[in-house]
Amino acid sequence: MRAEHTGRRARTQPPQPTPFIFCAFCAPLRPTSVTITRLPPAPAPSLPAPRRAALIAAPMPSPAASASEPAPGIARGHVLILSTLGIVGLACLAVITLIYPGATRMYAWPWSLAHAGALLAPVLALLVRAFDSAHPLLLPPPLWRITALGSVATILLSALASPYCGPSLLWSAPLLAAIALFFVAHDALAARADRPARAANLLGLIFAAIILTSLAHWLPGVPGRSLDVLAQSRNGAPLGHSNYTAGLALLALPWSIALALRARAAARILWSATAASAFVIFLSSGSRAGMIGLAALAFAVLFLSPLTLLRKLALSAALLVAGFALILAHPRTRSLLTAPDPTAAPNLSNVQRTAMLTAAVRMGADRPLLGWGPGTTPLVYPRYRAGLDGGAENVLQLHSTPAQLWADFGAPGLACALLFLLATLRSIRTHLHTAAPPCNLLGYTPPLSPSPTTPAPCNPIGYTPSARPWLSPASVAAVSLAGYAVFALGDWQLDVPVFAFAVAICAALLSASSPPPTAVAAPSPRPPVLGARILGGLTLLSLALVALLGRPDPTPELNVRALTLARTGTPADTAQAVALLRASLALNPDQEIAHFNLGWLLVVSDPSAAERHFIEALHLVPDKGGVYFGLGLARLNQNRPAPAARAFALECLNDPAFLFSPWWRDPALAALRPRAATEFTHLCSLTDRALKNFANTRYSAALLPRLAALAPQLGEVPSGPEQTS
Repeated sequence: MRAEHTGRRARTQPPQPTPFIFCAFCAPLRPTSVTITRLPPAPAPSLPAPRRAALIAAPMPSPAASASEPAPGIARGHVLILSTLGIVGLACLAVITLIYPGATRMYAWPWSLAHAGALLAPVLALLVRAFDSAHPLLLPPPLWRITALGSVATILLSALASPYCGPSLLWSAPLLAAIALFFVAHDALAARADRPARAANLLGLIFAAIILTSLAHWLPGVPGRSLDVLAQSRNGAPLGHSNYTAGLALLALPWSIALALRARAAARILWSATAASAFVIFLSSGSRAGMIGLAALAFAVLFLSPLTLLRKLALSAALLVAGFALILAHPRTRSLLTAPDPTAAPNLSNVQRTAMLTAAVRMGADRPLLGWGPGTTPLVYPRYRAGLDGGAENVLQLHSTPAQLWADFGAPGLACALLFLLATLRSIRTHLHTAAPPCNLLGYTPPLSPSPTTPAPCNPIGYTPSARPWLSPASVAAVSLAGYAVFALGDWQLDVPVFAFAVAICAALLSASSPPPTAVAAPSPRPPVLGARILGGLTLLSLALVALLGRPDPTPELNVRALTLARTGTPADTAQAVALLRASLALNPDQEIAHFNLGWLLVVSDPSAAERHFIEALHLVPDKGGVYFGLGLARLNQNRPAPAARAFALECLNDPAFLFSPWWRDPALAALRPRAATEFTHLCSLTDRALKNFANTRYSAALLPRLAALAPQLGEVPSGPEQTS
């Protein structure tokens, strides 16, 4: 075929077979050849004049050449490069995903090499395909293109405009790699009609490996434990956190079930067992947001199913009953249906999530145009911690995808999320209302069928969207995205490669499911490479920015080195530790851990400086345990007993265990006991009046009188050794 289009040169260089290369993470399967046979003569269907002219101008393959030559494909050298990238990338992804705890281990040496390899593989594969003029990259539909390119622009501009540009550029790498994977996966899936089905098998195998790994970690601890204990322990394998386990199970369930329905005999049994295991792993995570995501999965399947409206309504009612029973059966979710005791201690998880959502709103409001930059939450959150009602001292993420997008990228981040949702819904609608397109064998246009009822020349998938659209890979991808999107309202996981890549591949399956604008078209004499070249240039720019300007945050390493030296206790090491902590604070002054430890190192040698650092620490984390005690010692070493007594009273109010601390046996502190007790009583009365101005403070208000009654016992240390727990 190519000989008739390109002339003599094509005859001396036979076209290469095209292996199936699914994105940059799949080893190529066996090369395939496609034999195209001449259809029996039939009257040509009626077409408009311009289209008839295009068909006449398009040369048809000769029977001899068509029967012996495979379809033209990617050059053999490019195939080797892409195959190598696929194998290396998939191996690296497996290492950082399957080895517990993958989500944190991948940042430690030498596992960080696998992390870098997994992120680089799709980027390099996109560069290879983007600059391939002989076989140009197949670009997704316009709406998907706008969404992907707009996301790249938002990520890069937000990172470059961030106050923490270097770390932010490095943290943008997983998101940029996922977008590169989307383009590469779309190119692979759109080139051959049988590739989405193969991609479904590959995804199923990947998720099966993850589920089996999680089971292997969780099952040994099951015997002899009650359901309540198992629910509270929560399964965090293989990535290290139970929310990650729930997200992986939600992504795995639709693929396992769909493959079980499509398979036969032993394969159906194996896929059914995988689906059951995924459900067990999901329950072992104990995720409350996961339950909502599971409900979204079920209703998405119901929406896509070819049932009548009456049956869908009946099944919806049954699903609601089943979901209610599942919530009642799980101890952790059962508590959602009971009214909380106002005098009981507040749920720590709820307090932390409320604080993080409040911080996210304020972070985005302060920088609504481009946000603070990807990955900067642990650097920015301390600025807002003092104004929050409790919560963790610092966080790595805000545990909500919309909140994270708002804080990291501002309004453009939320706009990209809405575009992604719109592109997904449009692809689903197009996929469900369009019959299967004819096979597109890398540029070959099949001849017209002899009649409207004659099927397309080939159908390698084995089923068409018009036959069972709810079981097609695109439909399963839509279900996976629906459940995971609802679950993502309660967590942020796209900084972990396996989640970002899974979302990218599901999006590529949807974008590749849309049929071309016209089923028949004349071959273009010059391949449309301009769009691919522009995409390749943008990829090179992104890679250069991350590689040249991306820098890790140096402050954690400085802090760790300082604390290691401080443990020795020698004057030289202590002086070096003080210098390291001061250098860390010069880079980022919003570090409670650096101020707190620097205050303790200087509390004797330079109590005035120690007092300043303790005050800075409590401005960042007002409820930090030990900070008021250190502040009191710094003031006492400056011969200021009254402010020292007030600081000790604040420590008693913040941490009641300090009321009976052995430190009160020290003569200098023992002399301050009466004054500290008086200050403590006064602080309790002030706190009682302040609590009346806030909601949801019944628990604290109920404890406060009992705490105030302990004022006369302040400093009465129990006899015997100190109890640490």
